[in-house]
Amino acid sequence: MTAPRTIPDSVRGVQIEAADPDVSAFVSANAGSGKTHVLAQRVINLLLRGCDPAKILCITFTKAAAANMANRVFGTLADWAVLDDDALDERIRLSTGKKPGPPERARARRLFASALETPGGLKVQTIHAFCTRLLHQFPFEANVAARFTVLDEASTTQLLDRLALEVLLEASAHRDTALGRALSTAIVVAADQTFEEVIGDAIRERDLIETWIERAGGRDAALAELSQTLGIGATETRETLEAEFFSHSLIPAADWPALIEVLESGSKSDANHIAALQAAQASAGRDRIDTYLKVFCTTELAPRKNIVTKKIADKHPDWLKRLQSEQERVCALISRERALAARDRTAALVTIAAEVIARYRREKDRRALLDYDDLIDKTLALFARSSAAWVLYKLDLGIDHVLIDEAQDT
Repeated sequence: MTAPRTIPDSVRGVQIEAADPDVSAFVSANAGSGKTHVLAQRVINLLLRGCDPAKILCITFTKAAAANMANRVFGTLADWAVLDDDALDERIRLSTGKKPGPPERARARRLFASALETPGGLKVQTIHAFCTRLLHQFPFEANVAARFTVLDEASTTQLLDRLALEVLLEASAHRDTALGRALSTAIVVAADQTFEEVIGDAIRERDLIETWIERAGGRDAALAELSQTLGIGATETRETLEAEFFSHSLIPAADWPALIEVLESGSKSDANHIAALQAAQASAGRDRIDTYLKVFCTTELAPRKNIVTKKIADKHPDWLKRLQSEQERVCALISRERALAARDRTAALVTIAAEVIARYRREKDRRALLDYDDLIDKTLALFARSSAAWVLYKLDLGIDHVLIDEAQDT
């Protein structure tokens, strides 16, 4: 026999209020504070009032939570069936806040048997179980296969892993395709995580990726939208951006000797700039850019607070102004480079993930499979379809009370 927990009267009063079927309540409280207890008490109070057990729907997020709630309800009802009058009166009072009379006491003793005899039992189920049952009842209205199979989390992971491996092997074998180029890019930038983790993270966000691509009108359109958001051109490349470092320079290479001559009258930090300019003169490509940037930026590519020493600045204000303007220009280019890199990394990841997701969708359609996300999405779509209003009508006929556990998830 399960004894009631020792709970302060102030807390007990709030719990009794929340468990009152006459009140539509949303309970928010810390873990372990008794939310599930209140929900179970609310079910019991409904049964005490004579509500049909078959018309009470309790929704949870996990199977463990569903089992916990059902055990709480049945455990309490089983206890009540064998308590003496005084003990039963006290337990009912602690649940409802009111002392019962003989009719309530007699009903309380019959509740355990009544709940056991309810066809299908008490409806204490996960949100996914509820959706599964509903979609099996109305497959035509929900536009799903009549005999679909539910993919659990383990099966979903296994299927996605297999399809991801197939896509990566195909990309590796055909490096000149869009998939192959995406693989080459993605592998290079996946330094902080294993490549498998990066792809897995993207695939887990498949609903967001698919929604984004569909809303934009296709993958290319989505990436063009991303380019615009990042402030870069859709056709802009690393090569075209790198060319701007010197083709649009406010201090062209022809002026570097004059600048070096000015810096020679300065201190050690000014001499470091001379070394950077001289090294840039002797370099080409990306090395030339990186060396040139040392004049204007720190090692972390942040703008230098003082490009030249105060002695040079005071003696050559015109050169200081040119250097500051050039610093502003090259730092803007650095920001664009970072945006371009982010876009290209995203494009590579989306290209691979979208292919895996597309194959996953085709595999599910071919084998009449629905994963947990599909169950909820298909149910929501069914409820939103005006042509299926009669489905809601039939549901309403069979459910008088809905109780939701773990509302933040469910």
